[in-house]
Amino acid sequence: MGVVGALLLAAAPAYAHDALAPNLGPADTALDAGAAADPAKSGSFGYPFEEPTIAGKLTGAKCITDQNNVTVCKPAAGSVTVLANGKVLYWNALEGTERVKASIVAEYGAVALNDQTRLLDLRTAPFTWSVPAPADGGANPGGYDGEQYIPGGNSEKNNDGALFCSDLTFLPDGRVLATGGTAYYLEPEVGNTGLGVSELEGLRNARIYDPATNTWSQTGSMKYGRWYPTMVEQADGNVFVASGVTKLLKPVYPDRPLDSGRNVVQTETYDSTTGKWSYNGSSADRSLPLYPRLHLLPDGHIFYDAAGQSFNPFGQAYDEALWNYQASYDPATRTWKDLGIPGLPSGATVSDLAKFDFGNPTGDLGNFGIPGGGRSFTIPGFRGSTFSIMMPLRAGPDGKYTKASFLTAGGVLNPPSPGSYFTTSDSRITTVDTAGGDTASTHPTGDLSRPRWYSTGVLLPTGEVIAFSGSDRDSVDAPGTEFPIKQAELFDPKAESWTPIAVAHRPRTYHNTAVLLPDGRVLVGGHAPISTMYLRDTTLPGGFAPNDGRDPSFELYRPPYLSRGPRPAILGTDGGDRYGGTLHVAVDDAKDIASVVLVRNPTLTHLIDGEQRNVELPILSQDGDSLTAAMPPNGNVAPPGPYMLFVNKKTSAGLVPSVSKQLFLGRS
Repeated sequence: MGVVGALLLAAAPAYAHDALAPNLGPADTALDAGAAADPAKSGSFGYPFEEPTIAGKLTGAKCITDQNNVTVCKPAAGSVTVLANGKVLYWNALEGTERVKASIVAEYGAVALNDQTRLLDLRTAPFTWSVPAPADGGANPGGYDGEQYIPGGNSEKNNDGALFCSDLTFLPDGRVLATGGTAYYLEPEVGNTGLGVSELEGLRNARIYDPATNTWSQTGSMKYGRWYPTMVEQADGNVFVASGVTKLLKPVYPDRPLDSGRNVVQTETYDSTTGKWSYNGSSADRSLPLYPRLHLLPDGHIFYDAAGQSFNPFGQAYDEALWNYQASYDPATRTWKDLGIPGLPSGATVSDLAKFDFGNPTGDLGNFGIPGGGRSFTIPGFRGSTFSIMMPLRAGPDGKYTKASFLTAGGVLNPPSPGSYFTTSDSRITTVDTAGGDTASTHPTGDLSRPRWYSTGVLLPTGEVIAFSGSDRDSVDAPGTEFPIKQAELFDPKAESWTPIAVAHRPRTYHNTAVLLPDGRVLVGGHAPISTMYLRDTTLPGGFAPNDGRDPSFELYRPPYLSRGPRPAILGTDGGDRYGGTLHVAVDDAKDIASVVLVRNPTLTHLIDGEQRNVELPILSQDGDSLTAAMPPNGNVAPPGPYMLFVNKKTSAGLVPSVSKQLFLGRS
C-alpha cells in the first residue's frame, strides 16, 4: 500500500469490491423473468416500484378521491435530477389531465394544476419519499401577471406557477435552478362555463431548490416568459438561457409585434451571485427551436446541435429554417457563429436541403457528392425530438481539451413542418474542433435497430450510451396513437453501432426520463402523455401506448458492466475540487484502472440535459493502490458544481466502473 493510499484508506467508506449502493431496495433484486439470458451483454431491469402513498394514504392506485371528492394522483418523474447527497428530486408533468372530461384543448386551461415535486431516497430499504416545501415550487401563489389579452378564463388559482416545461441545472454550490414553466388559462373562455381555448404561457419565474433544507425559494425573474427554454451553466457559474415560447398556442404580442409568430429569440444570463438576470443584447439574439440542444464547449462557447422540439400547434416559427444550422455562441463577444448544416458539405445552405429526397433518404445523393446507402451518409438538417449527448471529453497529447463530439439518434425529420409523424433510425456524431475557432463536421454512425421518437439517452461512465423508452411515432402530433418501445439499445463508441438490449416492464413514451445513479445503475421513469387525440385520457385497444394518465413508477436498470465481474473500489481521494490541480485516488489494484472520469450529476427534462458530460482525466501515475490524475484545467471543460468520480477497470469483457465518489468542482 502506498503512502497516499494508506492515508486515504483510513477515511474510506466501507464499500465492498462488488458493492452497489448500501441498502439496496427490493425492486433491484427482483429482475425481469423475460430479460436476456446474459446480463453481461444486455443488462437487466428491476420490477417497477412507486411512491406508496397519496396524501398519506397507503395505496397501490395511481389516483384516489380524497375526502373533499377531489381526485389526487401520484406524480410521474417528468423532470429529474440526482443531487449531490445521493437523493433524487423529481416533478410531475401535465398534472390534472385526469380532470379533463371531454377535451384537453377546451378544458385544460381551467383544470390544469401546478406540478408536484418529490424527493426520493434510494439509499434506504425500503425506499422513501418526502415532499419538498412548497410542493409545487412556490411560484405565483397569487396568480401570474402574464400576457392574457382576453380577460377571464382563469378561475383555477393553482395553475399559474407550474414547473411543467421549465428547464433545470445545477448552480455551483449544488442547488438546483429551475427556470420558466407554465401558467394555464382559457383564452377565450365561453361565458363562465369553464370551456374555451386553452393557453399555456411561459413563465418569467426562476426558482431554486436547496437540498440542505428540502425547500424551494424564488430568485430573480427573467425579462421574457419562457416555456421549453434551455439553460447552460458557464465556466464562471453563471447560467445562459435561450429560446422557449411565451404563448404556446397564440404567440401574438401586440406590445412587441416583431416577437410574434416565433419563439423567444432573446437570450439572458443569470448571475449566480446576485440572483439577477440580464439581457445579452441584440447581437446574442437567435431563432432556436423549443428546448434547443445546447452544450458548453471546452473553449467556453455554447454549441447548438441543430436539434430540439419543433411542434407548435398553430404553426411554426416563420424563421424556423435557421434551426437547420448548427452554431456556437461566444459569451465574451455575445455573438453567434454558424457552423453549417449537419449532414451537408461545408458551405451548404438551407436551399440545398431541397435537393435531398426525404422520402427516399437512401436514394441519389449525387447533388452533394455523397454516395447513398448504408453508413455513408446521414440525413441532413434539423432533428426533432431526439437526445443530444456530449460524448466523453478527452485531452489531446498536449493535455488540452479541444474537441467535443455530440451523438444524436432517432427523432423526427423536419421538413415537413412542423415535423414528420413517423420517426427515423438515423444516428450521427457531430464533432466541434475549438483549436482554431469552432468548426464542425458530422459523420453517420450505425443506425438504431428501429426508429425511435422521444428516446432518452444516458451516457455511462464507460463512455457507452443507452437509449431508453420512446415510441415508434410522434405522440404529440396524434397523442395516444403511438406504439411504445420498451427495449433499450446500447451504443458502442468504438464500433459506433447500436445493439438492442434488455426490455423494460413499463411502456414510457412522452415525458419519460432516465438518469445515471452514483452506484452505476440507471433510474428509468416518467410517462405523462397528452390526452388521447387532444380529447380525454383513453387507452386505444390494440397495443397502443397507455393513455390513462401518468405513470408514477420507476425501474432500476443494471447496465451490462455490472455483470462483467468484480468492480474496482475507490477507497478515498485527495484533491478534486481545484481546476488545474491533481487528484489522488486510493483504489485497489491501480494498475488495472483504464480511465478516471468525472460525470456531471444529471439534471434532465424532456430528453435534454445540456450539462450531461463525462470528462476523462489524464492519468499521471498509477502504482500499487494509488493513482494520480490531472484535474480539468478550467470551468469550460467542467463547469463548477457536483460530479460523480468513477474509475473504470479494464477486463476482457469490457470496462467495469466503480461506485462513484461525489466531488464538487470550483466550490473552494
